[in-house]
Amino acid sequence: MKVILYTKDFNETINEPVDIILSPQYYWIKKIDIPIKSLKDAKKIAKSLFNLDETYIYDAFELDNKFFAYAIKKDLKLNINKKYINSVRLAQTELYNYDKINVSKNHSIQKIDDLLFCFPNIENAPSINDIISQIKLSRHTVNLYNRLNINKSVVINIGAITILINLFFIFGYIQNKTAIEKLEKHKIDLTKQYNLPSTTFQLKSILNSLKKEDKKQVKLRKNLEFITKTPLQKGEKFLTLSYDKYFNIEIKTDRNLDKYFSKRFKVSSSLKNHIYKASLYE
Repeated sequence: MKVILYTKDFNETINEPVDIILSPQYYWIKKIDIPIKSLKDAKKIAKSLFNLDETYIYDAFELDNKFFAYAIKKDLKLNINKKYINSVRLAQTELYNYDKINVSKNHSIQKIDDLLFCFPNIENAPSINDIISQIKLSRHTVNLYNRLNINKSVVINIGAITILINLFFIFGYIQNKTAIEKLEKHKIDLTKQYNLPSTTFQLKSILNSLKKEDKKQVKLRKNLEFITKTPLQKGEKFLTLSYDKYFNIEIKTDRNLDKYFSKRFKVSSSLKNHIYKASLYE
């Protein structure tokens, strides 16, 4: 079955079943750096990691022994007839083993701190056309068009559990001290069963870690967005872009771009042999 990478530049006519890999332009992605013991726990907190609304689908997956959360629009419109869509996937899962790929005339995908982002097209990167037939698809798919195909027995079980929970809390409210002690014991059992923190202090510590990581990733995304909007002129192009505590870039140009980058970063740069090299610090 044919595999395609769907980007903002996609303009093919599809009339056969395809597996679709979505460019990072179509979803939000975050790496979960706080202590998480299972994928189940990652899925539980996925929604809380994004400052978005109910128009998004939230989920998580495990990749390379790391947990990632993502958000994607429920009503995402693709210029492909649904009857030809066999599966929808994320570039994060399917292209993770590549550090950089040119995916169209205008864009490349590069890995920064384990996350894949879109950048202006760069040199010295393989073309997606040369590698896409070699990609071995993962088991990670996005349930974009079949979210309502839920097994009826699952719905019944969820409803029954919800009713039992409600009855449980009503019972606890109206019962005497003995019932309250039973509730406390049940709480302790659940804490042990699901490996949850036993104190409010620990919960607050995890929350603060989440907030700190969220702030870090939002800042990284904004910095990347600023870099991708570099006002390049005709004939100018990015040659390299890397990140390790700070950004290193090389651009083919005869201009000194310090004025632009100093709007957001501290800049250490040089311009030689038509190559502008710069290290960008926070």
